[in-house]
Amino acid sequence: MNVKRFSVSGMTCDGCVQSIKTKLELEDDIVSAEVSLNDEYLLLSSEKKYEESEINELLKSVGSYKVSEDYNKPNIIKIISKYLSTYKPILITLIFVFLLSFLSYIAFDGNGDSFMRFVMGYFFLIFSFLKFQDISQFASSFSNYDPITKTFYKFGLLYPFIELSLGIFFILGVFLLFSNVLTLIILLPQTYGIFVKLRRKEEMINCACLGTSFSVPLSNLTIIENLSMCLMAIFFIVAII
Repeated sequence: MNVKRFSVSGMTCDGCVQSIKTKLELEDDIVSAEVSLNDEYLLLSSEKKYEESEINELLKSVGSYKVSEDYNKPNIIKIISKYLSTYKPILITLIFVFLLSFLSYIAFDGNGDSFMRFVMGYFFLIFSFLKFQDISQFASSFSNYDPITKTFYKFGLLYPFIELSLGIFFILGVFLLFSNVLTLIILLPQTYGIFVKLRRKEEMINCACLGTSFSVPLSNLTIIENLSMCLMAIFFIVAII
């Protein structure tokens, strides 16, 4: 028995997966063809050794698919492209946060401290807006990894309002000691919860930071966001005290 893994390009849906699988498994020498759309691979089990040219010839009649034997070779461009595609909503949101912060910094002739304050303010404002679109659904998703919401569900319902208030306080530059302490109180537990979920490698959980507007898997990117906010909060607390 020959078992070989190939990379596959040209697939766009589950129909493509089924077309490739059905076509290959019709061959007498092929025992099974396992095809993955997300990871773009073909695992071929056959009685004879197939070369990529032979498989490509077989697949000509079912679509514009191409297999190659370089599946196990790292493709940095492909990895980066897939990462950017998966986390595009969060990355675009963060770009807007920094753009608005920079414009506010320039417009109000600020300093380094005010730039960080604007970053924290716009961060909370924009992300709270996304959560307000369906607060109950957000709370349900948030409870999957936030320890406070898991224990007190109503905290998840209040969370968008807390973020909105923090955003306003940071942008106006008022109640800063209170706002920074509260930032640590709400972000540190959820960061720990995310860390635990990722470490256990449980089933994929969507990140609730974007509300229900986008489906983005929980990842280390959220941990980086939260820890960055916590570091800025600690900086301000030390400066104020």
